[in-house]
Amino acid sequence: MRPSGQRVAELRGDQPPERCTHRRPRTDTRFVWLLLVLWLGVATPSTALTGTLLVANRSGGSITLFDLATEVEIARIPIGPVIPHEVHVSPDGRFALTAEYGPNHSPGRHIILIDIATAEIVSRIDLGPNSRPHTALFLPDGRRAVATMQDSDELALVDLEQESVVRTYPTGGREGHMVRLHPDGSRAYVTSRGGPGTLSVIFLNEERPPVVLATGPGAEGLDVTPDGREIWVANRGGTSISVIDAHSLDIVDTLESRPAAGRIEIGPRGFAIVPNGGRGSRVPQYLRLWDVTARQMITEVPLRDGKPQGGNFGVLIQDDFAFASDPDAGTIQVFQLPELTGRRPLILAHDAPDGMAWSPMRVEVLTRQ
Repeated sequence: MRPSGQRVAELRGDQPPERCTHRRPRTDTRFVWLLLVLWLGVATPSTALTGTLLVANRSGGSITLFDLATEVEIARIPIGPVIPHEVHVSPDGRFALTAEYGPNHSPGRHIILIDIATAEIVSRIDLGPNSRPHTALFLPDGRRAVATMQDSDELALVDLEQESVVRTYPTGGREGHMVRLHPDGSRAYVTSRGGPGTLSVIFLNEERPPVVLATGPGAEGLDVTPDGREIWVANRGGTSISVIDAHSLDIVDTLESRPAAGRIEIGPRGFAIVPNGGRGSRVPQYLRLWDVTARQMITEVPLRDGKPQGGNFGVLIQDDFAFASDPDAGTIQVFQLPELTGRRPLILAHDAPDGMAWSPMRVEVLTRQ
């Protein structure tokens, strides 16, 4: 299904998202400044969940749209038996991307564009044979995307309007699994789990080969600091997190992790969360909270009961909250930052929830007058 003219215009950003405006009475400016000063002295993190949580469901082969204000599942979009592992949201919050990763015996080849407000699939874009995309991300312009192609060790650049692959880039690694972007969209960072475990730096706007760094066995989870200065890589086959300077492309620090740490999420307020646990590893499973600037662990909490078990976890930071999904248990837990307090289950008995993303949009059924 090709996007309509209106959809294409939205993808291009021709129509900015609607904003709610409220007519307010005129207020004395001095009074406003007084209130601001008082607020700065007593401000505390927000405690209200808002927007839509998008969840990739492994066993269900679908994407769930979960309204955080009401804590109700509003829609479930079927992707198919070639199951997705990840989901990501466009810069304007209007659209989402997921990928047909699939089981080993039936790898996928499509990325799927979703309209969040209508909870509908806009298009399925074929990356070709031997692709098996795991992670798909929007570029900052919202019109293009990149997607890992694990089976061919390439990264695809995709035109979402034309529904086509513009070009591919070799990763220089084996089993390119996760991808993250430099904030300006000029580079992609791809972790490859095979061989020694590597991070590939791919220059999207230049004709040059990737820079490949050996970070550690099973390199998988990664994220980029909001200022673009550092890349953190979790080496799932070992017990380390590699910190890479984005300017020099040197590994500038190696942090100790628990065994089988497979994801990293760095939030905009200087925190990183790292869960550990793998399907092939029976280890005590914890969620660790890091101070990114100091590169120091702040605290950790058990994700289950602290006993060695199998299983892996997805993570997300949004505002003052940290989310941890547990595909084996079918749950999503939510914690309050800055210390992983206020823990509670958000979703129970779900279809193997894995990758998560957040959008300020709400499904139209909730916003219609």
